[in-house]
Amino acid sequence: MGAKVHTTAVIDPAAEIGDGVVVGPYTVIEADVVIGTGCEIGPFCRFGSGTAVGAGNRFESHCSVGAPPQDLKYAGEKTRLVIGDENVFREFVTLHRGTADGGGLTTITDKSLFMAYAHVAHDCNVGSQTIFANGATLAGHVDVADFATIGAFSAIHQFSRVGTYAFLGGFTAASKDCLPFMSTVGNRPAKCYGPNTIGLERRGFSEESRKALKQMWRLLHNPKLNTSQAIELIEKELGGQEEVDLVLEFIATSERGVILG
Repeated sequence: MGAKVHTTAVIDPAAEIGDGVVVGPYTVIEADVVIGTGCEIGPFCRFGSGTAVGAGNRFESHCSVGAPPQDLKYAGEKTRLVIGDENVFREFVTLHRGTADGGGLTTITDKSLFMAYAHVAHDCNVGSQTIFANGATLAGHVDVADFATIGAFSAIHQFSRVGTYAFLGGFTAASKDCLPFMSTVGNRPAKCYGPNTIGLERRGFSEESRKALKQMWRLLHNPKLNTSQAIELIEKELGGQEEVDLVLEFIATSERGVILG
């Protein structure tokens, strides 16, 4: 069950390579890198020092994994990138380690798909079963919750959050937090268009839950109400329903504000 390493790959003796790992041509794996069991690594990939990769991940060609952060304050401190299990990273994906000022750690959890040219910058935290379409980009210090989808060539501003089951359409420029369960699209500026109804149905959300989210959105989007008034009505009329309460908590804990209509 040993690793299968192409003769042209360069692996530092201080790296740890798990059983069943396949390493393609011209890949470079530096010291202080851990590659979990059963990973498949294509040609011309680079794994920078300070990277830990779980089991069953697949990296297509030319992935840059655990490179130093693109932050002018970074001065070579020892920071880390930690990746969970069963993720897929397509061609030219770039994933950066954390910075000392940002906690020193970038994390990616399990079973996500990162399409070609997707980018995860320093100090980001990405949940499980997310989808990053081609060219989707996170600036530093971004949190992406489980089951979120980020459309092609979309960009998320530093210190922003993307909620669980959120859907961002292609070419979205999000400078604030993107609400859970909702569709956010656009760049001049980005706008929320309410619940991602089709996506939620496909994910198995009940009709009752989807209806509650629609009712909540109508109140949030009501031009006769400011956000505080809308939230007060939502708590009164819809409070106690799991998805609604999660959205309310997300709004209450937002530091940058949330994207609405």
